[in-house]
Amino acid sequence: MQWYQRRVREAVVSTQSTGGSANQRNYPTSNRRNPVDWDKVEAEVVKEDAEDKKEGDQAMNELFQKIYADGNDDTRRAMIKSFQESGGTVLSTNWDDIGKKQTEVKPPDGMEYKKWNE
Repeated sequence: MQWYQRRVREAVVSTQSTGGSANQRNYPTSNRRNPVDWDKVEAEVVKEDAEDKKEGDQAMNELFQKIYADGNDDTRRAMIKSFQESGGTVLSTNWDDIGKKQTEVKPPDGMEYKKWNE
């Protein structure tokens, strides 16, 4: 019998003897007096992450990731095409506009766009 098979069998036996549900996770621990409930720790971390207020580039990046994840296929295509064709200077979600033509490079005010070989 291999080690992990033995641990699984022990977990099943302990779950049956305590009357716990089969979905309840049993984590191996050396601390028998105060075992850590890792599901509770995970829930706290997720809650803290949700409450954190992002600032600057991190907030903007998170916003674009949310738009991309929640968008349909046309929105995703438009975002990828506009960003690639413009060299990262344009990001559009309108496929009807972006799909018809080449996206122009629009550098920020006061800057000039140059290709890498110039």
